Amino acid sequence: MRRGWTWATVVVAATVLAACGSAPPLPGAEVDATWSPPPGLSGELTLYSANPQKLTDDLAHAFTEATGVKVDVFGAETGKLTAKLDAEWANPRADVVYLASWAPAAKYAAAGRLLEHRVPDAAAVRDDWTGPDDQFVGRDGSALALVVNTKVAPSTPKDWSDLAAPEFRGKVLMPDPRESGTARDLIAAMVAGHGRDKTWALFDELFANGLAVQGANGPALDDVTAGSHAVVLGGVDYSAYTAIDKGEPLQVVSPSSGTTVTPRPVMILRGTENPAAAAAFVDFMMSVQGEQISAAHKMIPGRSDVAVAPGVRPYEDIERLSFTWDQITEIGGDVLAEFTKRYLTR
Repeated sequence: MRRGWTWATVVVAATVLAACGSAPPLPGAEVDATWSPPPGLSGELTLYSANPQKLTDDLAHAFTEATGVKVDVFGAETGKLTAKLDAEWANPRADVVYLASWAPAAKYAAAGRLLEHRVPDAAAVRDDWTGPDDQFVGRDGSALALVVNTKVAPSTPKDWSDLAAPEFRGKVLMPDPRESGTARDLIAAMVAGHGRDKTWALFDELFANGLAVQGANGPALDDVTAGSHAVVLGGVDYSAYTAIDKGEPLQVVSPSSGTTVTPRPVMILRGTENPAAAAAFVDFMMSVQGEQISAAHKMIPGRSDVAVAPGVRPYEDIERLSFTWDQITEIGGDVLAEFTKRYLTR
């Protein structure tokens, strides 16, 4: 691997945990499957992840425990991570990348930056969760929801448009789509599914009613959990479910008119110096064991044969907007620019 450079944040929890023995038990869903690695793996890998740190660390630790391959982890939000990847274009430092948004993966595939790799049991992967030519695959996903603080909200909304009611004036917060890839994808999906006129009419009403936009997904949920606002518009479901398990007064509402379930893609960079281990890591992440680890962290598994954790709404029960991820990739940038101009630069 490439060494001799400094990261702003480096997490090597997988290595530490491997040295200390087994990882602590995971909450929620049971992890009872065991992945069998191919023989002859060695060396180390660098993983860039825009996903929850504990989930990333648990995946890295389990792979290291099974193979002996050390995994160094760099974690950051989607925007910061893709900026780092773009800055390193000529000298890639990551081997495997695990993003929280589909569009950047599609961009990297189109630019020829990814290796083709078809995972075992590819037939078990959800429909439309595999990128072109097997260059990336959605290994788990999160639904965007109305996350409601039941102690603060005047009522329980059932759809996005309910938040334009006078009783919700000044009580709704949305993650900033310039920082949150999932928020960006939600707006683009609304445009793809309902058209620009209907989507902008909805947001015109919401902003007229005091919709606030700030920060990424985590800070938005923290704000509503603390009671500063009553509802997150487009909150990621897994974070809310985790907070509910800790006793927070939150409710996850799946909007009746439809939402997105964002596949979180994993991919191998073409510049990897350890392609065998990188491919094995992706295979592990897409194995039943790897998917069960995601389910234990309240994610929706990318395999249709792995169940969600207790209390998590199954993929099949979520009303989804009508769009394709190719559409989101094509229009996402323009939609974000228009949204920013209309609502965030006044």
